[in-house]
Amino acid sequence: MSEAQHGGSRDQRIIAGLGGPTIIKLESTESPKAVVRLLRRGLPVDSAVYARNHLGVAHRLFDRVLPRTTVASAQKSATRTLSKAVSENLFRLSRLTTIAEEAFGDRERAHNWLNTPNQVFDDEAPAELADTEAGAEWVEAVLMRMMYGIDA
Repeated sequence: MSEAQHGGSRDQRIIAGLGGPTIIKLESTESPKAVVRLLRRGLPVDSAVYARNHLGVAHRLFDRVLPRTTVASAQKSATRTLSKAVSENLFRLSRLTTIAEEAFGDRERAHNWLNTPNQVFDDEAPAELADTEAGAEWVEAVLMRMMYGIDA
């Protein structure tokens, strides 16, 4: 599917999943330097609140990747930002959601796949694996194989 059918480039859709440029103050993920800088300083807590309600990940799974207590603590903090580690988890979850939507060509099917335990992932839901980089890479590899017609 083309970028237009998906609502912009992959970078734009990852950012949209995090609340868009008005919440995260980043217009593109094309510059790795800008993404690293953003994640190191921490995503705004509002980005987590937005993503929880808009990424299409079941709340129980979202809370395993970004525990509610962690988000609540960030909401009470003076900076209202997530830690670097939590920011990375959230960014990975948005990236996985974006890639799944590309692979399936349909948001509903992609979200269903992300939320459903899968034997490929030792009966974990793919979205749960966004809590580690290794897990996210595993899910991305399966999605890439699906996109390019190789059995997953």
